[in-house]
Amino acid sequence: MTGRAIVSIHDVMPATLARVQRIVAFLEETQVPPPTLLVVPGKEWNSQELKSLRGFVEKGHLLAGHGWVHKANTDSRTFYHRLHGLLISRNEAEHLSRPASELAELIRGCHDWFSTVDLPSPQLYVPPAWALGALRFDNLKALPFRWYEVLRGFVDGSSGRLTWMPLAGFEADTTFRRGSLRVWNRLNGALAKRAGAPLRISIHPNDLDLLLGEELKNMIRDPWQFVRESETFGSHQTEENR
Repeated sequence: MTGRAIVSIHDVMPATLARVQRIVAFLEETQVPPPTLLVVPGKEWNSQELKSLRGFVEKGHLLAGHGWVHKANTDSRTFYHRLHGLLISRNEAEHLSRPASELAELIRGCHDWFSTVDLPSPQLYVPPAWALGALRFDNLKALPFRWYEVLRGFVDGSSGRLTWMPLAGFEADTTFRRGSLRVWNRLNGALAKRAGAPLRISIHPNDLDLLLGEELKNMIRDPWQFVRESETFGSHQTEENR
C-alpha cells in the first residue's frame, strides 16, 4: 500500500544553510515536492543568507517559524525539562521551563521577524523539539500563527483542535537513539498507511550523515505519495483539546 507523506527540514539557520541546501538537492533529485523549512529567526542572518531564504520561497518552499534561538534556558530547568532533554531534546527544547506569557512573546517575535526581513509571514509554527511547554492549545487563539505542530500532529490555532499525524525522525547520534528511532519510525510508517494519514518525515541538518542516514534515504525513495503540509491541514482525524 502506498501511503502519503509530507517532508519538513528543521533548524534552518545561518550555520546550517549549506547542509539544508544539500538536503534540498537530494529531495529534488528524488522528485519530492519542496519541503517546508523551519526557520530559526533569532540568529545573526546576513543579507546573503536572507537572500537564500527568499530563493527557497521562489522555488516553492513554505517557511515556518521554529522558536527564536532554538536553545533552552538551562538556568531554571524543571525536572521534566531535564528528563525531556536526556531522552529527546538535549538542550534544544526552547519552550520548556518558561512561563506562558514569555512564550507568547517569543512566538509573536518569531512571527513578526519574517515581515521585517521581507519574507512571507508563515502560517505554521513548530516549537523546538515539538514541545509547547506551558502553553495550552486554548492559549494559541491569541497568537499570530494559524497552525502549530506538536508531537501528535497539527493544532489549529483558531479552534484548539488537534489533527493527528504520525511522525518519523532520523536525528540519531547515539546507538540508543538509533534503536529507538528505528522502532518509532517503523511503527509510525505502518500507522500512516493503515490510518490513511500522512506520515510527517522530519529531517534535521545532520541527518544524512548520522546513524540513520541510509534509512532516511531509503524512506524518501519508498513509493510514498508526497504532498505539501498545506494540503493536509484539517483533513484527517481530529480530537478535542482536553
